Amino acid sequence: MKIYKACKCCGREFRTEDIFVASTKLVGIQSFAPYNLLSLELRDCLCGTTLARKLSVCDNSSLILVAA
Repeated sequence: MKIYKACKCCGREFRTEDIFVASTKLVGIQSFAPYNLLSLELRDCLCGTTLARKLSVCDNSSLILVAA
């Protein structure tokens, strides 16, 4: 089975996107709009390493506000 994402620091493997989201902590979203149609969602692995996944700017799930 193909691995969705793996942490290069601790080697933890996330088999699906749903497992990745459920097993990591949201740090925030870096948007590149209007220059690019993608944003990066940053999530922390249990070991503390920050991992990223691409989100479409049009994806409503990427509309998360993180208070500073």
